[in-house]
Amino acid sequence: MNELVGLLGIILVILPSMALLLLQSIFYIVGRRKEGYNYGDGSIEGLISIIIPVRMEPLELLDEALRYIYELGKYYSIEAIVVSDDPRDRIEEIKDIILKWKERGLNISFIWREYPRGYRTGALNDALSISRGKYIYVMDVDSRISKDFFAKAVKLVNEGAVAVVARWKGRNRDTRLSEAISASMDYIVDAIYRGRSRLGLPVFPVGTGTLYDSTYLKATLREWDEERIQDDMEIGARIMKLGGRVLYIDEEYVEVEVPRTFKSFRIQQERWAYGATDVALARFTDILFSKQPLYARIEALSFLLQYMPLLLGFIGLVLIAIAGLFYNIDVFLKYWFLGIIWVVIACFYSYSYLSSQRERGTSYWRALVNLGRISATTLALTPVVSKAIFKALLRIKIRYKRTPKRGQESIWSGLRMPIELVLGIIIFMLSILFITQGIVYTGFWMLSYSLGFLYTFIRWPRDILFK
Repeated sequence: MNELVGLLGIILVILPSMALLLLQSIFYIVGRRKEGYNYGDGSIEGLISIIIPVRMEPLELLDEALRYIYELGKYYSIEAIVVSDDPRDRIEEIKDIILKWKERGLNISFIWREYPRGYRTGALNDALSISRGKYIYVMDVDSRISKDFFAKAVKLVNEGAVAVVARWKGRNRDTRLSEAISASMDYIVDAIYRGRSRLGLPVFPVGTGTLYDSTYLKATLREWDEERIQDDMEIGARIMKLGGRVLYIDEEYVEVEVPRTFKSFRIQQERWAYGATDVALARFTDILFSKQPLYARIEALSFLLQYMPLLLGFIGLVLIAIAGLFYNIDVFLKYWFLGIIWVVIACFYSYSYLSSQRERGTSYWRALVNLGRISATTLALTPVVSKAIFKALLRIKIRYKRTPKRGQESIWSGLRMPIELVLGIIIFMLSILFITQGIVYTGFWMLSYSLGFLYTFIRWPRDILFK
């Protein structure tokens, strides 16, 4: 029994993360294969409806977004639909901004939802119901699509695609964390969008940066599912079930503002972890019995469960700690060969990450710094991600929390339980205890594990201590 605890612990720590790192590395390598496509002269016909859902967004961002749509209107036939779930006291200011751009010639409509049914997905459906466009595009106030995306995406939709996805790209690198997140986003998109697309695996839409066939959305899918908070992955699962084609364009991009602080990153990733797990459960049969090959169905489920390694790794850590404390087993010494395999795969992953950064002109040193920074902060997300996954598994509904943007990111309220700091200290103390008792290999592994939590607290103490 004592050996079984340690074995199960190291399996949970190593195998899920090893599979994730290996898959992403392979996808990245495959994605480097060049592919070309002739999009023609880029001229298009048909109205594009751009839906902008807003709730407590910085007003200057909304103004900037409408300015950008106004400029796009010089090249395309566009209607903008702003859907607001804001409280009554903000509505007049929003109306003033909309009126300003309407007077300048922008084709724009406004919906105020005093009772925000379905949160973001409900807002999308209300806008969809009044949209007149042949194509639908959802735009966040902080995102900017590249000018030529619509021309290329429309051509693909007219050739049979039901949705077309652009490359996600960070708009800002103005803090340590936003730089690391933007760099990580470059690599992740290289792997799970470009690489998966080149392998012919199903492509999931993204919340902003996807052009949809309006008729398919309305008549076939019958709108977004308002029970799900992750609208893009949910609708992607239903498209899979029906055998629809979602295509990815690597050379066109959508720039999005990434979190600048750990608090914003935590709020975003908690929502995404819950949403992805929730979709995996709610649409499990849709994916499992979809028209995709079996390997594609399995991979799609693993895509939705991409946050599970954090939870499983933490459970494994607890089991490894029990094996050391109560049975005096040095688990990482006993199963050293598993550790060696993990290190080899981690090196392969690091190589692919560094290659991705070098393609963009980043020095090896900056790439390593950003890799270490994003690894540490991702590890520190373990408590909130685990809580979100458990809530999804137990089918507990959560309130939709939008990610703070710009000036909102530096606003803190009351104290919170600094669970990241508490866990970091506990694991650090356990590591010292193990090392002094001769459980050296496991002790040093736990020491490295604790550093992610402690580093995050040192860099962003207010984000850990305050809500």
